[in-house]
Amino acid sequence: MKSNVLFVSVEIPIVITKQDLEKEFPGLVLSTIEKSFIGEIANNKFIFTTSFGVITFCNFSHDEIKSFLQRLKIKEANNYETALINQDYPMLIDILYEKPLIDTHTIKYNKFNNSVASIISLALSQSVGLEIREKSLEKKMLESKKLYDKIENIKAKDRKNLMSFAGGIAKERFEILSQLYLLDKPDIVWDDLELESLYNQLALQLELKSRFETVEYKISFLKESVEFITDRVNQKSSEFLEWIIIWLIAIEILFSTYEYIIKPNFI
Repeated sequence: MKSNVLFVSVEIPIVITKQDLEKEFPGLVLSTIEKSFIGEIANNKFIFTTSFGVITFCNFSHDEIKSFLQRLKIKEANNYETALINQDYPMLIDILYEKPLIDTHTIKYNKFNNSVASIISLALSQSVGLEIREKSLEKKMLESKKLYDKIENIKAKDRKNLMSFAGGIAKERFEILSQLYLLDKPDIVWDDLELESLYNQLALQLELKSRFETVEYKISFLKESVEFITDRVNQKSSEFLEWIIIWLIAIEILFSTYEYIIKPNFI
């Protein structure tokens, strides 16, 4: 017997806590996977929340997703499909697929349970989380270009803005490494070869590794850019101080000349 399940991951500007889910769905039993929570709302109907601002709905209709986002007071709830970063992936459950098989359009497998839903939700959430970071870094790349465009006119007073920009880049990298946890496979796949295959195939189709490497490259580029521009500011600041010292020495020489040579001649 065949059945279809749709997974939908959506960006949200807040982090949903365990207490929020238990309040929304009384009696909900939650399990934890990679700092995230998953719970079965009804038969084969799951909700998966992460610590990096992404929620995944399994077997929810679009109206149910909108209703839930409205209760969270997400202002873009009614048009989340266009206003918020989101990604969906359909799953076909069929006894023909003894092992997970994934292509660009469908996940095919003969099993569907909490563990399977967790792995699919995690991979899809990571993909949306990466896209959030990709868009954030695009904005920072534009800011970096603006800094380069005015590098010849950059002043020492711009150092504060540079430090703030550098801090934002460092925070971005920390959050990617600490929250998206893309460097390691989920713990639950280590003792289950089919779950490991499911995650690996999803990670490959969603290009998680290559996208993560691109994000890492952009962060490294931004870090180097800030260091270069900061060095330029420091150099200009040093040159300015050097000129101040030169002028102070010149003034001191003038006063000394006046005091010891010119002034006595007038007395």
